[in-house]
Amino acid sequence: MILQPVAIDLSEGSPYSVYFPNLPGCNAIGNSVEEALENAKEAATAHIEILINDREDIPSSVNITELMLLHEYKKCVWALVEIFL
Repeated sequence: MILQPVAIDLSEGSPYSVYFPNLPGCNAIGNSVEEALENAKEAATAHIEILINDREDIPSSVNITELMLLHEYKKCVWALVEIFL
């Protein structure tokens, strides 16, 4: 299991966007927060599997507090998602 921080953008309403700051290019959307998080888990699993197959490093988790200070995530709420490989 890998824990990854995600930023959930609630500012525009549905569909909700989910971003993985540790996994550039990996994101998901959903019509509800629950759906967006489920889609995010699937997207992150696929993204990490590609990294493994390409023998690239899997980014380790970072401090969410530091991420919260970044301008691009000012309107987001944060969560940790469990990725099972």
